[in-house]
Amino acid sequence: MRRNITIVLGAGALLAAATAGCGTTDDTHNYGSFTDCAKIGRTVTTSDPKGDQRRTNGTSSDAAPMGDLTKLRIARGGGRLCAEFTTNDQIRPYAAFVLTMRPQATDTPVLQLEAVVLAGEAPRANLDVTGTGHAFRKVDATVGIDGNRLSILVTRAPFERAGAGAAAIFDSFRFQARSAVATRNEGRVTDCMPVCQ
Repeated sequence: MRRNITIVLGAGALLAAATAGCGTTDDTHNYGSFTDCAKIGRTVTTSDPKGDQRRTNGTSSDAAPMGDLTKLRIARGGGRLCAEFTTNDQIRPYAAFVLTMRPQATDTPVLQLEAVVLAGEAPRANLDVTGTGHAFRKVDATVGIDGNRLSILVTRAPFERAGAGAAAIFDSFRFQARSAVATRNEGRVTDCMPVCQ
């Protein structure tokens, strides 16, 4: 696996969900079943500096350090793919973490595997094979939070069902990680690694 360059994150849906969930809080820092990717297979790791989030609507860049990506580990083995996001603070609602996957030799098609953290419900995983960030569909996956780390563990099966060359990308891909966190006053902070465009 090599590193990837760019993709759009559908943070609009995240902000809508955050607004719908206003009035509820969830400060649990350990949730679901966290997976140590090193137990799945050989890991590929990339790091990102702290404090490099982008902001919108006048939100301060340090308003949501839980979305400030600092490390990503990926491993594949036994027909499973594991992605482990590490952030600059304890992960809490409302946040989305996306692994963007592209073929090794071309820029398309683009797949996006997303974990969404909302208040009052278990983190869930979605897959988008359109590359737009607007067509995420829920997939069976194990999503867990351990403090400032979030993991997604998924099998090859959802990629096989998705078509559009998704199974081949599952087997060999370039990648990028993205995050989006909803803040007060309809603000949003985002981050990406290893390269933002």
